[in-house]
Amino acid sequence: MNMPKKTLMAGDLLVVVSIVLLVCAFPCNYAAGKALAFQEEMARLLGQGQSAGPDDSGDVYHLGGLAGYYTGPGELFPGKGKYGELYGFLPLIRWYDPDYYYNTQEFRPESSLDGWYKNDQCVICHTVENPGIVEQWRRSKHASPAEGKEAVGCDRCHGNNHAELVMPSYNSCGECHQEQLRGHRGGGQGGHAHAYSIDLCEQGSLIGKPAEEVAGCLTCHAIAENRCDGCHSRHQFSVTEARKTGSCAVCHSGPEQYEYEMYMQSYHGQIYQNEAYEWDWTQPLNAKNYKVPTCAYCHMNGGEHNVRKTSTVYTYMGTSLVDRGAPRYKEIREGWVALCKGCHSQRFARDQLEAMDEGVKLSFTKYREAMALVVDLYKEKMLDPMPADLAPDWTGGHNLSLLPGGAARKYNISEIERLTYELLVDMTDAIYKAKAHGAVYSPIYGYWEWAQDRWLVQIKNEASRLRRIAEIEKQLGIEHVAYDFWKHGEYTDMYLGWKMKSGR
Repeated sequence: MNMPKKTLMAGDLLVVVSIVLLVCAFPCNYAAGKALAFQEEMARLLGQGQSAGPDDSGDVYHLGGLAGYYTGPGELFPGKGKYGELYGFLPLIRWYDPDYYYNTQEFRPESSLDGWYKNDQCVICHTVENPGIVEQWRRSKHASPAEGKEAVGCDRCHGNNHAELVMPSYNSCGECHQEQLRGHRGGGQGGHAHAYSIDLCEQGSLIGKPAEEVAGCLTCHAIAENRCDGCHSRHQFSVTEARKTGSCAVCHSGPEQYEYEMYMQSYHGQIYQNEAYEWDWTQPLNAKNYKVPTCAYCHMNGGEHNVRKTSTVYTYMGTSLVDRGAPRYKEIREGWVALCKGCHSQRFARDQLEAMDEGVKLSFTKYREAMALVVDLYKEKMLDPMPADLAPDWTGGHNLSLLPGGAARKYNISEIERLTYELLVDMTDAIYKAKAHGAVYSPIYGYWEWAQDRWLVQIKNEASRLRRIAEIEKQLGIEHVAYDFWKHGEYTDMYLGWKMKSGR
């Protein structure tokens, strides 16, 4: 903190000298077939000890950790599903998929206390140990049930044996809430019942990445599928809480999941933000009780827990093209119109839905225009690099990521593939989300439609650059060979495809 200014300047000079030395040394050593230990070189040049060190040592490695090396997590739980043997999870998965992990002898965390206890004993101890959850429970209907019903205490959900406590899942809640359980487990892909076991574990993005990177994905997807407290949190389990948009926003926001942001930019969302504090959230979700709809109002109307029930057709979060106004979807489209007519005329609702359909169909023309460029470059072997010049994908092979058989990904691809992937998954998808939720600003000015234009220009610019370079190389008689850094590097060498290719 009190380092003199001249020392900082000397440090800056050291960095510059280091970079120059590395730039000079790398081609020489590499061309000679020698493996340059980058971290060791940086440790020496930066004065970070005589050699590089592990990143779990607790030491501070300055300048981006250049003198440290990756050690990985100390413990991984086995993956799940038909590809489960290919990957692992951080131990936190036991909290989000409790029946498969936490509630088994192999993965249950060790208890600091033995013995069998009744609910009143649990409450006494946890009032001191965890007063927050006890107070939440006391405010719940579990603690103060309707007349003629028994209270639901700690032991009812967690068991009495403290050495083998249960982490509740949807199965636990379903013992009493059977109708809600049937709804939650109903429906097809795209519903909460498939968010984790199908949409995540078997779609490839989880398989190809290290466990540390997918931990965030797991949290949302596994809670949505395996537990009920993602919407009405423990230990109050408030229906009022689940009716508010914030409960859904935990998962349905950010890149690829812009539903919350788009709702908030709509007139519905603006009114919600201005007036929701005045509403009585204990009342059923209908037009008489609420001035504008919330997420649950539209997608779980009447307490329906199958969120797919009002969906027209599953399009992989909007990345597949479909006309939802087609005759085959007339019945469910009219269901949406009926939902809207609590406040709007049916003609208004139909016009809004038609505008969504037409805007979505138009958005896919930009993606197809981009893909036509990418496919032509691929056919003519002009991508830099070609799939075969990359580290193998998680299957151990080399396929264009954007075509059937390719592993959809944002990493380990060419620049033009990355841009085209983003054009579809981050933008075309978001245009559907924006128009479906009535957003006014974002579909055009905020980001999406104009961003599609920008990305399409970038894609064309990259296609132009690749073709011009290829023409120059042809005239000069140069046969370009992809640089090895596309296949190797500290992170790239961890890519699952290498293990699959070698059969390890």
